[in-house]
Amino acid sequence: MELLLHTHVLVASNADVLKGVGSSEATYATHLLNGKSELVIQDVLNQLNQRIDLSHVSSADEMVSLTRSFLVTYFKENITSSLYFAIALLQYFIQNNYTGPSIDMDVFGLLYAAPQDDSSKYQKYFIQALTILGQPAYELLSNPECLTVSLLLFEILTDSQTLFNDQAKDDDLVLPEIVPGMDGLLAIANWWRARALLAHLSVVPEPSGNQPSVAAAIMSTIDIAYCISKALPAEVEEDFKKKIFTIYYLENVKTSLAINTEHLCLPSLTKVKKLTDFKFVLTGARAKRTKFQEIGHSGLIILAHSSTQDENNNASDSNNPENFVLESDLLLEKPIFDSIGAEPLDEQIIKRQKIDPESEENNGIDEDRILPMAIRQEYIPKSLQELDPNEQPTLNNLDTIQLLLRIYVIRQTSPARDPLVEEELSSIVSRIIYQKGQANWSLFSRSLWERSILETNKAKTVERGLLQMQSLVEELGLMIQTRMIPQSQEEANNSSAPRLKYIHQLPYIPRWELDAKLAEKYMSLGVLRSAVEIYDRLHMWCEAALCYAAVGDEKEAEKILANRVIDVPGDARAYSILGDIRQDPSLWEKSWAIGKYVNAKNSLARYYYRPPKDSGVTQDFEIVLGHLNDSLRQYPLSFDTWYFYGCVALESGKLNVASEAFSRCVSLDETHSMAWSNLSASYIQQDKLKEAYSCLKRAVGFDSQKNWRIWENFMIVSFRLNEWNDVLTACKQLVSIRRDKQGEGSVDMPVVEKLAELLITTDYSEEKQDYFQRNGIEFICITLPSLITTNDRLWKIVARVELWRERPWASLDCHEKAYRVTLHNPAIDTEEPAWNNTVDACEDLVAAYESLGERKGKYGEGSIVCKDWKYKARSTIKALISKGKGRWDDTDGWERLMEIRSQL
Repeated sequence: MELLLHTHVLVASNADVLKGVGSSEATYATHLLNGKSELVIQDVLNQLNQRIDLSHVSSADEMVSLTRSFLVTYFKENITSSLYFAIALLQYFIQNNYTGPSIDMDVFGLLYAAPQDDSSKYQKYFIQALTILGQPAYELLSNPECLTVSLLLFEILTDSQTLFNDQAKDDDLVLPEIVPGMDGLLAIANWWRARALLAHLSVVPEPSGNQPSVAAAIMSTIDIAYCISKALPAEVEEDFKKKIFTIYYLENVKTSLAINTEHLCLPSLTKVKKLTDFKFVLTGARAKRTKFQEIGHSGLIILAHSSTQDENNNASDSNNPENFVLESDLLLEKPIFDSIGAEPLDEQIIKRQKIDPESEENNGIDEDRILPMAIRQEYIPKSLQELDPNEQPTLNNLDTIQLLLRIYVIRQTSPARDPLVEEELSSIVSRIIYQKGQANWSLFSRSLWERSILETNKAKTVERGLLQMQSLVEELGLMIQTRMIPQSQEEANNSSAPRLKYIHQLPYIPRWELDAKLAEKYMSLGVLRSAVEIYDRLHMWCEAALCYAAVGDEKEAEKILANRVIDVPGDARAYSILGDIRQDPSLWEKSWAIGKYVNAKNSLARYYYRPPKDSGVTQDFEIVLGHLNDSLRQYPLSFDTWYFYGCVALESGKLNVASEAFSRCVSLDETHSMAWSNLSASYIQQDKLKEAYSCLKRAVGFDSQKNWRIWENFMIVSFRLNEWNDVLTACKQLVSIRRDKQGEGSVDMPVVEKLAELLITTDYSEEKQDYFQRNGIEFICITLPSLITTNDRLWKIVARVELWRERPWASLDCHEKAYRVTLHNPAIDTEEPAWNNTVDACEDLVAAYESLGERKGKYGEGSIVCKDWKYKARSTIKALISKGKGRWDDTDGWERLMEIRSQL
């Protein structure tokens, strides 16, 4: 029963499922599901009737050590109630910092005995305790003691290595191991610990330290969900067990987003979509967007339908944040779409694309995309075609989360401010906001927030976007002294349960980050004063300094940071940013010495890699690699740092180091084509051609940008390994990429000659051709002739292949074109090599007339290739003699030309 209760709390079931269960643990679970974490905290501490004496504590380390000893003494034995207490502390912290409405209860006073006059001192101790690698936690954090005690309790309950006071000893870190057969309650405790660690990461500016590695280790394996589901009583319904796996996959995606490994998200998104049988597709439809449109124009739309509905939507969900009306004289509140099936197929202005067989099985939709896309109307599943695009049904809340998570994945893996990407994101947000019925408070408010961010990038919607952002910040009811937008009493008393229900599946965005994003938008619009006022109110001095530096006022930025490091000498991030502004290595060194702040080492590496001209410092690869190595020891999940590390190692000739670095890169992001290409380059220099070939195969597979260097390397390595199919593919791709700028210069002559030689040594059959023959013929006989302008060698290659194809008339035509190319070369009048080359081409053409002229022609029996071939041969020689007479009479080329004429 204990496991079942904890599982209900884990997946945030409705509290109704626990009616009639009369134990104290059930009471705790009910309180947590109702968003009443303060009742659990109060009851546990009242029963304990013990407080931690802080009167002799003089540092954050001492306070953490004392707290840990106290928790081990009083909480380690009873894992069930201790786990409720740890969860309640985390939920209390999240409600007061992330979701609102705030709870007014003195948790510190219930847990600690300390002089009242020193409360601010202990507040600073807790902030210091939550510091990660020189990055102090947000200094106006509410109830930091709740997060600290919760993290300590989860460490104790899971018997894990502490991450407090141990930041420098990362070499000794032991990652938690989730193994099949683990006790169900222990698995739940680990899961909650991962949630607490992500909350911890969200209170510092950037993810770093050991916390990301530990969170990733816990949430990287589905075994954690199996351990819980298998330990549940046999009578538990399968739908409930399926919900555990659904929640796991969603939080797996959230974890990857939080620790900047977003490229690992797609497999989990694909699995959870199948698990919930969620049907959705991105497609196009005609839409009216303004009040004066009579005819709809194409636009993007998400068609989505949930297979199941939420079992019991809370009535309080109806108290959602206000969705501000656009109130535009031009734009409609939302696009009005035409019916999906209204447009005839032959009027769809779209190029029919080739769909591979696997996609055709899915009606032309590629499911393995962040946004599955239907490029034609007939590819849309029938169940989605029947939806009314202007009034789509309410989605299951877990399906809504899937869409929201896809927004974050797209944003973190796409170029910023890309218009097409923003249209895709807008279509997702619109599907959530404009659906029938009421969505959950957290999901609806997050959708409004994402819409606001998109709308502040457009002149016609920026006003609504800023107003909506301001409203959402105030809606939390946290640390807001003055309100711009009136609030009703009903909103003020809004229940906390709907706000907390899905908070662990969404990326954590604390209240100050919402405010800071609003300030960032003000700054982007040039409203500097409002932005700085927000940063000042939030005490976000580093961000205020960066704000001034962004507008060119570096003196003011330096002044703010100088005051900051005086007030808080332990703020390593402030020292590092000041070093970035001044380009002063000593400040970066101090930042590293204070808190092992990884960006300080990264800045030092960039400084010594490309020193300023007036610094007197010379480039030193050894120093650069040393700094990057230090950075990666502290935070090994940074793709950008590994990539830079590998590039420097490759440039300095440290090939083993480069191989290791780029191997780590592709393990973090296997879709990064340049990382695969650079890994292959390190293998090539080590003469490991097979390894290089494998890497380049992966590189070209992910090369969406069509990088010619990658394809050229692939062609060269394939050539050296005699992988002729790949040589041909690479050669074709290179021509496709470079033909517009380089024309025939995009053709690699030695490679094409070798491909032609291999082609004509095979047996030709018009009916039965393998891949190499079919594509080789297409490339040499169709693609190359469309490129050639001045290269006679290419025409001769085409001629040889056409003759192999038993098309002598086409071969002779190529020889004629090769000769004309050389004849029209302006250099023939002034340069003897050009003259000799023309004589060679003339000789080849005459030989072609002789050998091909009498052969069977293209029209079958009775036709020949060239009836008057002798006349054409004589005319060719005669014309060339006329052209060279008086210029090249005494040259070897002239003598050969005379000999050719005499032999004819």
